[in-house]
Order: sequence, then C-alpha cells, then structure tokens
Amino acid sequence: DHLLNQILVEGLANSKTFQRFAVWSHSAFKEVSSKSKEVKVDDHINKISDASKSFVQKMRDDFQKEMQKIQNDPKK
Repeated sequence: DHLLNQILVEGLANSKTFQRFAVWSHSAFKEVSSKSKEVKVDDHINKISDASKSFVQKMRDDFQKEMQKIQNDPKK
C-alpha cells in the first residue's frame, strides 16, 4: 500500500501533463474565487448605486416642491 502510494506520487510529480493540469486547475480556482469576490463587491456597488439614485430622486422632488412653493407664494 505504501509502495503503491509512493510510486503514484512520484509518477504524478514527474508527469508534465499532471503538472500542467495542476497549474491550470489552480489558476481556474483562483479566477473563480476572485470572480466570486467581485460579485459580492458588485452587489454592494449596485446597492449603493440604487440608494444614491433614490436619494437624488428624493432631493430632486423636494427641490421641485420648494420651487413650486416659491413660485406660488402670494408675497411676491
């Protein structure tokens, strides 16, 4: 059992194909992991963007209401 394990490990360690696969799979895993973090960041950015749009719309509405009050003020 130990001898088989040693032969297998040495065979994989000396295999160019296995080494390329190991490098490729490691890179692919890091890329997926990175994209996963980006998605989380993108979600936060989208939430902030939506909140900002809502805030700007509220400020615009309030400004328009105040302008209407000024225009309709009989004290002119």
